[in-house]
Amino acid sequence: MNRYRKPIIGGLVGASTAGGWLIMDLILPEPIGDYLLFGLMGAVNAAVGWQFVRMLDKKQNENEPQELQAQSN
Repeated sequence: MNRYRKPIIGGLVGASTAGGWLIMDLILPEPIGDYLLFGLMGAVNAAVGWQFVRMLDKKQNENEPQELQAQSN
């Protein structure tokens, strides 16, 4: 079951994020809302991408000492 939990959580997060952007698009007034919404989407996507890369770098840095020990033996 653990194998399927991460994809389900990812799908729910993606669906709720898309739903949130859609609701914001419907609530905001038409000409100004589009510019504001697209700017917010860009900022949020950049922040999420930055955090994702940070997480990958942290995981890679944790694995490097183990690889160095395996090579020295």
